[in-house]
Amino acid sequence: MRWFRKLIPWIVIAATIAAMIYLPDVDPERYTDFSSLFGTERRRQANAGFSVAVCKNGKIIYQGYFGKDGAGNPIARDSPMYLGPSSEILSGALLYSLSLKGSLSLDDDIRKHLPNLDMSKPRSLRDIVGLKENDTEAEEEPITILQVASHAVDLSERDLVAFRSRISGIEARELDPELFLLSRFSAEGVQRSRIAYRLLGTVMENAEGQSFARLLESRLLIPLGMHGTTAEPDSLQGVAVGSGLFFGLAFPYDSRVPIIAAPADGIVSTAEDVAKFLSYITAPPSKGIASLPPARVAKLYQPLTPGSSSGFGWRVESSGSDRRVYQGGSVEGFSSRVVIWPERNAGIAILSAQGGIIQSNIVLPQLTSAAESLLFTGSSPRLFAINRMLIILGISLLVYLISLLMQTAIARSWARNMLEKRELGRRRIMHFFTLGRTTIGIVLRITLLFAAPYLVGRFLGISRLGYHDLFTMEPGSCAAFIMLTSIGTMRNCSRLVWLYQLNRG
Repeated sequence: MRWFRKLIPWIVIAATIAAMIYLPDVDPERYTDFSSLFGTERRRQANAGFSVAVCKNGKIIYQGYFGKDGAGNPIARDSPMYLGPSSEILSGALLYSLSLKGSLSLDDDIRKHLPNLDMSKPRSLRDIVGLKENDTEAEEEPITILQVASHAVDLSERDLVAFRSRISGIEARELDPELFLLSRFSAEGVQRSRIAYRLLGTVMENAEGQSFARLLESRLLIPLGMHGTTAEPDSLQGVAVGSGLFFGLAFPYDSRVPIIAAPADGIVSTAEDVAKFLSYITAPPSKGIASLPPARVAKLYQPLTPGSSSGFGWRVESSGSDRRVYQGGSVEGFSSRVVIWPERNAGIAILSAQGGIIQSNIVLPQLTSAAESLLFTGSSPRLFAINRMLIILGISLLVYLISLLMQTAIARSWARNMLEKRELGRRRIMHFFTLGRTTIGIVLRITLLFAAPYLVGRFLGISRLGYHDLFTMEPGSCAAFIMLTSIGTMRNCSRLVWLYQLNRG
């Protein structure tokens, strides 16, 4: 009977997995239109709501709005959402525009436009470009605007405190664990930093003597008719409320991106507005806007330096004679994915009122890949159902949580059983082993609880990570981790306390 009770949680989990695997999938096996693709997959991918716009040959050929935001309001055509790291594509276009105007040069030493940059640590900027302390010749080499824009330098949050904010952003990428691990642990290359475009935002402000928001508005947004876009969200009405994801369940997650982070994370826009921008840069008209001449726009999504994968805010991915150029990621409560296919004069923007690693690194890349297939081949297969996986994980964690709570409730019986076995002289070695394992379990859980932000930060290459950031990245997993480690610690402590009490008589 005791063994059967131990098997009950595993039986429940196995039954859940079997149900999710064998439950018939009644959704279409292939999609032949965008409305069916995005409408069906929003539910299958456990997304609260998003807006989509697709452009081709200079025209928006599809717009769709699905689901709700964190406050339960339907996503509409005019629902602005935070772009998160996709803000870089507009910041990069503005930077390029100012370089064409001559307000700044990409070869300028960045300190020319940031004279008040904190130099209290004289080695900080030399460390950024990997120079040695006694390398006097290399010490004079400038850190150029081009290097920062192409993420060709390591930017230290420790040394550039003025440009740091709690908004880190999670960069979108194809789900490739091998490349991810190489980028984090290889000694070659540098890591992308959200600080880069925060620095460049201030550079542009100083070069022109205007705020970043005003520059963006006057040089890009108004000329392109992007009236639902701004770097000052408070100036717009009806900005969507973000949401988090807890194993398939959405909950409100209100976001306020600091002004310093706006050029990298904090621009607010609509899918339609982003598609207008994409239409212009992929198929520029013969007569365009003066601040971004049609003949020069292709430079935006070319690699800034040889061997680089970065354009002006874009990530350039070569695929033979064709290219996929993209940007995206998530910020508190929001995620986005913007992709263009320059050689095909096409692009897509998906803005989601839901944040987290699952959305930015799995769901939105899957959706844009499906849209690519539909756009260029006429159909797309249905995608792997993330919602089923989340249901399995959620139920498994719930079963384990209930098991821990029940074990805590019967801690007195556990302790009495341990003492009876010891007094009868049975399994004395096993008694001390169990006692040691219980104590070590407490220590390990408490250590993990305090060390988790540091360990995740080291893995992701983000310094000064806190639990606030972990909840932003993946609310469900973070909450489950805290609950399970805390209750597991409580269970072990309860067992030891009862063991101590009963042993004293």
